[in-house]
Amino acid sequence: MKTHRILILFLGIVVAGVLLAFSTWHQWNANQGTILERMRPIPPIAEFSHGTWIRDIAFSPKHPDLVASVGEHSIIKVWNRNNTDSPELTLTNHPTNESGTSGISYITFTQTGEWLVSKDFWMVAIWDASSGERINTLETPSSTGVVSPMNDYLAAGTRDVKLWDISNPNKISELFILPAKMGEQSISHEEVNIKSSNHNSWVKHHNATVNQSFKTIDFSHDGKWIAAGGEIYDKSLEKWSSKLKIWDLQNQQLFRIIERDDPKNLEPKRKGKKVPSFTLPPSNDIRSIKFSPDNRFFGLAADNGLTIWTLPEWKIYHEVQDQRISDIAFSPDGTMFAITDIKGITLWSVETLTPIVLLQKVGLIGSSVIEFSPDGSILAGGGFGGVLQLWDLRKLNEK
Repeated sequence: MKTHRILILFLGIVVAGVLLAFSTWHQWNANQGTILERMRPIPPIAEFSHGTWIRDIAFSPKHPDLVASVGEHSIIKVWNRNNTDSPELTLTNHPTNESGTSGISYITFTQTGEWLVSKDFWMVAIWDASSGERINTLETPSSTGVVSPMNDYLAAGTRDVKLWDISNPNKISELFILPAKMGEQSISHEEVNIKSSNHNSWVKHHNATVNQSFKTIDFSHDGKWIAAGGEIYDKSLEKWSSKLKIWDLQNQQLFRIIERDDPKNLEPKRKGKKVPSFTLPPSNDIRSIKFSPDNRFFGLAADNGLTIWTLPEWKIYHEVQDQRISDIAFSPDGTMFAITDIKGITLWSVETLTPIVLLQKVGLIGSSVIEFSPDGSILAGGGFGGVLQLWDLRKLNEK
């Protein structure tokens, strides 16, 4: 009897602890929601009419007043924040292949600010950021791409992540393909050709064994890590799932795979066998991944929430669930992060994990992409309404 009483007491303590933890988590979320509801959004200092849904934003590291936006019709506009009437440059002749353009999804300036890089599904273009002249192009079918802030390496990939050196835009050189599985080594361009006299047959065989589709990719600012998020098909389980792959870039090896399963991604059984659904996207689809510029954190925005890890331990620091987050961005000094969701754009403290200010409430100009300026003084947001907005974060200290 005494043993039974001890066991019952122990179980009671465990249940009470679980209920207390859930209550604390629920109260924390409720408190943050109440704070956000009471916040009055601060107005932007400048607004630019891009005209179509803004897909990406990039600040120039060379000229702090210049910010670029790209719309759904592959039109890039470079704005001076002191002139809201018309753009400094308008770039319209992004290259296409025989399949046409799928719409530019990524733009960035290189680390010197001399070149502007744009990418749609099929092609990468490199532009002179001063004249708007197109310098070179690269055909690389992939859903996403990113340029390293350290050394002007371009990474892009759908099934594989490949790296190129674009520091000399007139002579782009392919570096290597990152390994798809744990324990494998990266593959150089020369090794791919050695593996098979017919390069296309090697690619076909490789794609048949590794079926994945990356949607977002990012470099760490110290050059140590590269991460890619998207959907990967597990043939043994016959399902698609959202996964995050992290590579140790210095050793060119796959470091970790973080998986987010979605049981809804399987259609009902057909003749006793489950089949993957290509029409139903995962409810926890990964939207955006970002390394903090101070190399202390890594953030992931997804359909079902937000996760932030500490680096280099890769331990979960903060999680928000059951809330669609479209994008995340860290301030250059690593003290703040911004997210965009149904409430608008919210600026948060990294240390206290509390909201600092609401920059925009959802509406006709609701933002889906956000970006800090290199000095951290400005936050830019753009999205469905085709309006690029800038907020002066230095005004926060004046409140």
